[in-house]
Amino acid sequence: MKRDEKNLQMRQKIIESAFHEFSEKRYSDASINTICNTGNISKGIVYHYFKDKDELYLICIQECFDALTDYINNTVLIDNVSVENALANYFDARIKFFGDHPLYLGVFFSAVVNPPAHLVSPIKGLMSAFETQTVSILTTLLKTVNLRSDISVEEVVKVFCEYQDFVNMRFQMQDMGKSALKEHEERCHRSLKILLYGVIEREVSV
Repeated sequence: MKRDEKNLQMRQKIIESAFHEFSEKRYSDASINTICNTGNISKGIVYHYFKDKDELYLICIQECFDALTDYINNTVLIDNVSVENALANYFDARIKFFGDHPLYLGVFFSAVVNPPAHLVSPIKGLMSAFETQTVSILTTLLKTVNLRSDISVEEVVKVFCEYQDFVNMRFQMQDMGKSALKEHEERCHRSLKILLYGVIEREVSV
């Protein structure tokens, strides 16, 4: 086996072990020692490839959000479908993604709900593509409907994002599982429907 290939395999083994640790525990409770024990890897090898726990954590965050963003880009259809169906496609895709990649779930909510204070800024940067994608999807859908004249697309998007932050805060990482995830995504979907149908002008039948 070539040296470069061996290095890549070892690096990936460490990252996979780190995913198990960061998905199951808060950042403050996670440890390099447990990552080593899980992967049967020496601490010296871990520090040969990675500077510290912070670097490993941020790599896991990046992989999670990159994979989620790519998945949504490739699977969610919002063109030539109703707003209702487009929203269902979006939230169903998120549920399926985390169902297929359970280790990403804890990492996702760690970043969104309970990020370590000293890493808030870099985490925000790693989440930016996903957040931009969410705003873009909502903006595209809102531009296909008639809003009240005193409400802008930007205002609706801002209100929903603020509400979603509130919903996210209701869930702590240790509480998240498949049933909780489904409840969370359905709550976000329902809140967006309520928001939309509270602001969209409907024709009045005479």
